[in-house]
Parts: sequence; C-alpha cells; structure tokens
Amino acid sequence: MTVLVLTMIFSVVFAIWWYWWRPCPRSPRTYPGALPIIGHIVEAIKYRNDIWSYMERIADYMTDECVQLRMGSHKIYVVSDPDEVGVIANTCLNKSFLYKFLIDVLGNGLLLSDVPTWKLHRKLLNPAFNQKVLNTFVNVMNVEARILVSQLKPVAGQGPANVKEFLIKYILRSVCRTSLGLEAKDQDMIGKEYAQAIDEIITIAVKRGLNVALHPSFVYNITSMRKREQELVTRIKNILNSIIQKRKSDLKITNSTNYDDGSVNGKFKPILDLLLHLSDEQYVLSDDEIRAHLNTFVAASFDTTSSTLQTVLLVLGSYPDVQERVYREINEVFGNKQELTKYDLPKLVYLEAVIKEVLRIYSIAPWVSRHIDTDIVFPKYTLRAGSTCILVLYYLHRHSSWGPDSKQFKPERWLNPDTLPTNPNVYAPFGIGKRNCIGKQYAMMTLKTSVAHIVRNFKLSADISQLYWKYEVILKPINPTLVSFTLRSEFKIFMYK
Repeated sequence: MTVLVLTMIFSVVFAIWWYWWRPCPRSPRTYPGALPIIGHIVEAIKYRNDIWSYMERIADYMTDECVQLRMGSHKIYVVSDPDEVGVIANTCLNKSFLYKFLIDVLGNGLLLSDVPTWKLHRKLLNPAFNQKVLNTFVNVMNVEARILVSQLKPVAGQGPANVKEFLIKYILRSVCRTSLGLEAKDQDMIGKEYAQAIDEIITIAVKRGLNVALHPSFVYNITSMRKREQELVTRIKNILNSIIQKRKSDLKITNSTNYDDGSVNGKFKPILDLLLHLSDEQYVLSDDEIRAHLNTFVAASFDTTSSTLQTVLLVLGSYPDVQERVYREINEVFGNKQELTKYDLPKLVYLEAVIKEVLRIYSIAPWVSRHIDTDIVFPKYTLRAGSTCILVLYYLHRHSSWGPDSKQFKPERWLNPDTLPTNPNVYAPFGIGKRNCIGKQYAMMTLKTSVAHIVRNFKLSADISQLYWKYEVILKPINPTLVSFTLRSEFKIFMYK
C-alpha cells in the first residue's frame, strides 16, 4: 500500500514537472542555475539585497532579448526589447500572480483589479488627476514642503542625517492634505503606525513570494505569517475607516457633496471626495472598493515618492555641479516669492531633468509583470499563454538607444528632445502602456516642490555610491539614507516661522 501511494505521488509530481518544465517549441532559452521543482528561487533569495547585480547577470545572458526563469510551477519570461515590451504591456493587461500576494491589503484597487474593473474604475477616477485639479494642490504642497524644511533645520550642520523618517512623514502629511482632504489638525491620522503596517505586510508578501511552498493558499492560511498579515490588514482597515468617516462628517457639515473635474473658489477636490461621490450619488463603488482605492493611493504615494525623494537628495548631494545648477534655476523661478505657483513648476526645467534622470538610472520599480493571456508570437520565440512575463525597466532605461553613456547619470540629456530615444517604451518609471500609474503627474509635482524648497534653503552633501538596494516590491535602501545639510546664507530670507 505504501509503495502504491508513493508511486502515485511520484507520478503526479513527475506529471506536473513534465508539463511545466518540458521544452516547448520556440521557447526562449532558460537561464542557467534552475533547480528541480523550485527553479531559480535560491538565486532570487541570494540576490534580493543586491538586485542590480542579478539584473546585470541576467542581462549578460540575454543575447536574444528574452530568457526564461522558473519559480516553482510558474514559467516567467524576462523581456527587455522595447518593441516587444510595448506589445506585451498593451496586449496583456492582467497583473501576474506575483501581485496577488498583496490582494488582502490592497483589495480591488487600480493596482490589482481585473481588467474589466480596472477599465471602469480608471475612467471614473481620471478626473481626480487631471491637471486642473492637481494645480489646486500647489498651495498645500508648498505649506508641507516648508514644514519639512523647518524640521530639517535642527539637523543642519550636525553631520550626516538619515532622511528616511523625515521624508515618509512629509509625504504622508501631503497625501492626507491633498488626496484625503484632511485639515491640518487631522493630517497625522495616517502616520507611523500605517507606514509600519504597510512595510511589514510587503515584507511578508515578498517572503511568501520567495517560498514556493507558501504559494498555495491552503498552506499559507495555516501559517503564523498569515495570522500576522490579517492583524495588520485589520489595523490598516481601522485607520482608513476612521479617515472615511471623518471626511463624510466634514462633507455633511459643509454640504459639499458634488464633485466635478474642477475646483470651487480655488479649493481643491480630493480623491476621497470623488470616491464618496461615486458611492453616494452614482452608486458605483462599494465601501470595500473605496477603501481599496484609498489604500492603493496612499500606500503607493508614500512608499514610491518618499523612496524616490531620498534618492534625489542623495544624487544632488553627490553631484555638486548639478546641485548648483538646480539651485540657480530655483532662485530664478522663486525670485522674491515665498512659494511656488502652478505657473512656476513648468519653469523648473533643469530640476525636472534631474528628477527624470534619477527615475531612469535609479528606478525604484525594477520591473512590472503581466499574466500572458494568449500566446504572443515574436520572430525569435513565442510566449505561451498561462505564463508570467516580467518587463524589466532596468534594461529599458539602459537600452542602447540612450547612447553609449546610457549607464551614466546625465540630466543634460533631457534638455534636448531631439537627442532622446524615439521609442517611448525605453522610459517607463511610472509603468508601461495603458495600465500605467494614474498618479504620475501628482508625484512629479510633489517631487519638484519639495526639492525646490529643500535646495533653496540647504546645501546637500551625500555619497550615492554607498547606496545599496533590497527588493521589497519596490527597491528600498538597505543602509541608512545619509545626507548632510548646511544652511545657505539666504536661509533667513526664505525661512517661515
């Protein structure tokens, strides 16, 4: 009997192995180093804290612009050709299984929703992110940037300071004031507790992703990790529910329940107001969907924007000549004003070039992945339906079309559009194709406003060569983000009480 059971188990395992691992016609080459059953998991774990090295190792092998990786039973295609990336990104809109480990916390928001839901909700939410509405955020962005400058003042002249906590707190406050519409007195309702809960859940999701034994839900659901995840999800829901109820109460008091694509008397319209309007007036969104969208916006905003801002400050501190040029431009645009206006932000051309180059060279999202819904045939190989495809931004941002200096930090390249690559797919820090980031303009405005206020008041010193990344869905610094701040002589002129 025992022999029969073992034989049956072996037969099932072998059948699964043969189905997934057998060579298929016109398949891309398999990257070496795969182990039976678990595939390339060991390498992924090994290089998690040195992700750039792993990207370079795979790039050296990718002579045909695509290779095949294995993660348990999953076939994963790694694609770097810009034209092929464009085809995949606009053909296969469903996210891969890799994102599904975050479904309990992010729910059916824009990041994880299925294609029909994403198309409907993206159309409904687009008005909250048009430029007319975003321009009404500028005053609040200035206020929060000035508060950040005030908080950085005590560390000026004290040597290298870890800026991570300063920037996370700043971004969360800004999101609360703009996207959530909270008053200044309530802007800390989403704070350190929320940020820590999101960070821990992401860590759990990555650990699960790197352990193929935990991929099946029936296994994962009996683990202590799952129990902890549920505790964190409940904590986050409670925080968001309190925000939603607070905003509903505020709107009842002001009788402001209508939402259009503009503003009233210069007052901005937060994304939360639109979500509530769609629920109360148009009966489109459920309470769970409101919370999912809200959580997606807040989590994505603080995590990605704060990490990018850390890198921008490190880069400026490492390139004094670039910083000096940014400083001169900022002074010209500010003039004698204390705040930037919506008309000033487009004038910060060189600062925008610096931010774009940081996003190219130090993209905190190293890749995006899609589920292959149907066979995709390319001249050299075929990507099979049912597989996962990783579109590697790291390779696109260093594609040969950027020129022989593609791996160098060179913001000047953005000042002459005629010299930039013509293929739009080689620059994708906010995603590729139709399913890109809805908040990319909001993020750029936040980055430009905050950097302008910081550089106007401080001279920065840092060493970007000491920055090492670990993979936590996005890339995050392993070591403290150390920046030295020195007050500029003009500080008293610009500083606010």
